Amino acid sequence: MQLQYSKLLTRAKTVSLYGFGQSIPMIAQLIISLLIIKKHSTALWGEYVTLLLWVNLIVIFSYFGNKNYLLKQFSEQPGKIYTTWLSNFSTRFLVFFLIGIFVFFIPLFEPYRLLILSWIFLLFYNQSFEVLILYQKDFKFNFITELIRNSSVVGVLLFFDGMLQLDQFLYIIIGGLLIKAIFYSVFYFKTLQSTKITLDSQSLIASIPFLIPMVLGTLRTKIDSYYGTIYFTKEDLSQYQIFISLIAILQLGAAYMINPFIKIFYRISKKTRNAIEKQFLFLGIIIGAIATTVIYVIITYIYEFTFSPTSYLLAYLFIITLFVHLLLINEFYKNDKQTLVAIIIGVTALVQIILGYFTIDTYQSIGALSIKMIGQWIVVLALLYFRKEFLKPSNSSV
Repeated sequence: MQLQYSKLLTRAKTVSLYGFGQSIPMIAQLIISLLIIKKHSTALWGEYVTLLLWVNLIVIFSYFGNKNYLLKQFSEQPGKIYTTWLSNFSTRFLVFFLIGIFVFFIPLFEPYRLLILSWIFLLFYNQSFEVLILYQKDFKFNFITELIRNSSVVGVLLFFDGMLQLDQFLYIIIGGLLIKAIFYSVFYFKTLQSTKITLDSQSLIASIPFLIPMVLGTLRTKIDSYYGTIYFTKEDLSQYQIFISLIAILQLGAAYMINPFIKIFYRISKKTRNAIEKQFLFLGIIIGAIATTVIYVIITYIYEFTFSPTSYLLAYLFIITLFVHLLLINEFYKNDKQTLVAIIIGVTALVQIILGYFTIDTYQSIGALSIKMIGQWIVVLALLYFRKEFLKPSNSSV
């Protein structure tokens, strides 16, 4: 019993360290946004968010399913982890090189092209190490790295004198990413220095099934924000993005609550699984009410922004599906239905793009939140329907 308790405690610590490490950047972003808005201007944060959204969309094409594909490869060939990783990184760097050239042709980036190129490269470089951290469970190191990096950025902004300009802010953000890159490089240098560098174009082709759902998923979950960069003022985009960031923290929390129990969920009977799904839906209803209230308090009394009751209702309707959504997605992946998931997400993204074109310009944040909520419900209902039609029912029982 004592041994079992010790193992459970060790596992809980590991999961917690991973969760804290992943949560620090999101929490730091909210602190940074508050500092920018209170000390400088709401418009400055809106300008930064506009660049951030498009930079993140562009850089995702250089990932090429990096994390999911390599995790599968590591499991199949555990003795070649670093050779596989370095070959994949070297090959994807060629893709990044092409993306870097593309940056110079985007009018939005014109005043800050070199800064944005540095920004994109550091995002690409740092993300490449995430799969090693996850597979090797280097969560303590990652936690310390994220803490130092984000604390440094917050500290500089806290003590910055004068009115901050966008280019100065970008230098500070890039400086934080450079700290992270140095930490990663030093930590893995000894292991990688003797690893032979080779190019592996086949890995890019094999990664495509993992890349497509990632790109479609990003478009689906952020299409409201991308429309915001077109139709919102910088001030309105700034306020909306902070509202959405608070919801995103809850999404992350839902994932960390569910992930430790995914293996158990797959081994249970259909009847028990359905009962658990209902329990998680009920949990979403309760947590959604609490979370929406907390978001209201933070938005109204800390940021001093004003959103309509309809905005909070739409946020609540989005939140209550989070737990069930994660369970369903993982069940499809478990049954090798990635292609079906990609189709569902792709069709949903198309519906959101069409709805967004006709609603966001007129209804602003209400329209943006509406297509976000509608897209979430379409995906959940579609997953429930196609699971009944295509997935094999479990024959196990509890």
